[in-house]
Amino acid sequence: MPSIALYYPWMHFQDDNWLKLALLTWDRIVRMRPGMVEDLDRELVRQLRAETDFIVEAAPSPTVLATVAETFTEIIDADPHRIVERYGLMDSFREEIDPSPHDLRYSAYWLGYEPPVPQGTWDMVRNSYMLRMHTGAKDSKMGTGLSEKLVDMGLAKPSSGPWVGMHPKLGSIYLAVLTDVMARSEMLSPTTDDLRMHKAVGALNQLANLLFDDQARVPAIEHAENAYMHVALRTVIEPDKLAGVPVAKLIRFREAHGDELAAFHEHVASLTTELQAIAEVENLEVASAHLKSLYESKTRPQLNELRRALRAQGIESSAGTLVQKVNLNAAAGTLLGSVAAAGGQLAVASAAVAVTLVPYIASKVEARRQQVGDSPVSYLLAADRELSGRTLLGALHRRTGRR
Repeated sequence: MPSIALYYPWMHFQDDNWLKLALLTWDRIVRMRPGMVEDLDRELVRQLRAETDFIVEAAPSPTVLATVAETFTEIIDADPHRIVERYGLMDSFREEIDPSPHDLRYSAYWLGYEPPVPQGTWDMVRNSYMLRMHTGAKDSKMGTGLSEKLVDMGLAKPSSGPWVGMHPKLGSIYLAVLTDVMARSEMLSPTTDDLRMHKAVGALNQLANLLFDDQARVPAIEHAENAYMHVALRTVIEPDKLAGVPVAKLIRFREAHGDELAAFHEHVASLTTELQAIAEVENLEVASAHLKSLYESKTRPQLNELRRALRAQGIESSAGTLVQKVNLNAAAGTLLGSVAAAGGQLAVASAAVAVTLVPYIASKVEARRQQVGDSPVSYLLAADRELSGRTLLGALHRRTGRR
């Protein structure tokens, strides 16, 4: 499972809470945003860009663009009249969707949704909403040869500078295929915060079906491993809790638990067979149910076992603070013996405690560290204790039935 994601289809992230979850899921996330595009990032994204190397800006390579262009050209040339009839910027385009751009997201014909600024444009001449594609310049998402062909065929039109406007449905399919090819080429995992978009995984091989068959088979889950990690994290961190966690705290958490995240990635990779089967499911509710069942059978038992093992050692971790429950019987030969030897004099006993109890606690802390380090789900335990908003006092209240 690649630990670096490829964000698509847009140039700016659309959902801050989704990005927070991505921050806890991936080592890095790559996005295709040309440098000349107006910076419309929100404050969360700006902070991540300034303080971390989590967000990587990258453009498709010439090889990637050539592969996508070759496949599109082959399908277009095989039946040009059909594709122009379906996606041409003509009167039929206006009739297919409501002329209001804000209604596109509700159209039965639209498989993506209204492109956000600056990737959408309203064409006053054709009275239609188009998706803008960056082409023919640095960091382009479409090669010049393909864009010129689309313009010549009436499938695109120039739109101020290095941009062409396209039928939004055709543009969303193109972006899905571009993401699929780039992900394969660069060993990345496609991921999106727009669940209404075309699935990128396998889009290149399904291009003809995506273009002409409204009933094309589309798996419900984009990337099963990614979805599984999100299910696991959402189980220990409620979405509304994560929304309230400051990004600075998330950054510190990532820095402190990088090794544990890598171990959890390996744990998820061990479930590849089951996840590949779930990835074939086309119903989103059913696929989600399978993911939750897999978590309950494979991951949660290990998390519960880790908690039990730590409790057995007399150690709890809450809100990032280690709480040591000293077993006085186990320490009787040192702690109690030292106090007794001091004749009950606490000033003298404190020195004895420093000499005898501190090594005792240190040994227990080391045992905890070893226990946590050996568990592939220790990352979830850390997220539960440090990011969920639960505290030791709250846990005691829950156990006693108090609110």
